[in-house]
Amino acid sequence: MASSGCPLRGNKTESRPLRSENGEVLNPRNMMPEMPQTPAASQSIDLKKDREVSSIPKTGESGNWVYPSPQQFYHALLRKNKEAEAEAMDDVVYAHNVTNERSWKAILDWEKLHAKSCPSQKKRIGRQRNRTSYRTPSLLRFVGRQKDLSWGGWWSKTLSYRGVPFDRHDWFVDRCGERTVRYVIDYYDDSKAGDAEDLQITVEARPAIDSAGDLLDRLRRPGWQLRRMWAAFFGGGGRGQ
Repeated sequence: MASSGCPLRGNKTESRPLRSENGEVLNPRNMMPEMPQTPAASQSIDLKKDREVSSIPKTGESGNWVYPSPQQFYHALLRKNKEAEAEAMDDVVYAHNVTNERSWKAILDWEKLHAKSCPSQKKRIGRQRNRTSYRTPSLLRFVGRQKDLSWGGWWSKTLSYRGVPFDRHDWFVDRCGERTVRYVIDYYDDSKAGDAEDLQITVEARPAIDSAGDLLDRLRRPGWQLRRMWAAFFGGGGRGQ
């Protein structure tokens, strides 16, 4: 996700704007500057400027995170000195958006462990009075950490045919206003992923062990750990994502 598309940590925002080494003003939610919608000097074709709204609630706001347009994504790749082919941007953005939706789905599977602890409120919905509405988790912020190999990434590098993840994100999730939880997400190029869209990408999301409660959550899902190990050796990590 881009400047209004994906997130970072910390509930407090500094009074002075965050700046990159080049002096760019950074969005504290994703540590990225606002990407322009104007063509780059290097691109050979016009790119779409439409942005897709995600299914991921944005902490502190009524709407959801918004994914970058193909034009913004092209600028983001250039900024990171990555290979950017204008002709492929529609497909690249599609894969990016699908992968982020998978990430959020995986996080919600973990958050179901705490569904009953989320505060609820009574409200009238149409003709139904006093219907219980449970607050849902939301994404506060995120940060890319491609160069920081997680323990899971290290084990994959050592033992799995997948090797190292091609990317890593840390997402900071607001658990219904009760607590901010950090999730570590590794993204693997995986020819045996078996994902429905045939992107050949496996998403591995889990709570970081930042507290005893996080460790307990890991232990409460032994089936997830077994499926994770199976996928690392034999594939199929993208099925059901």
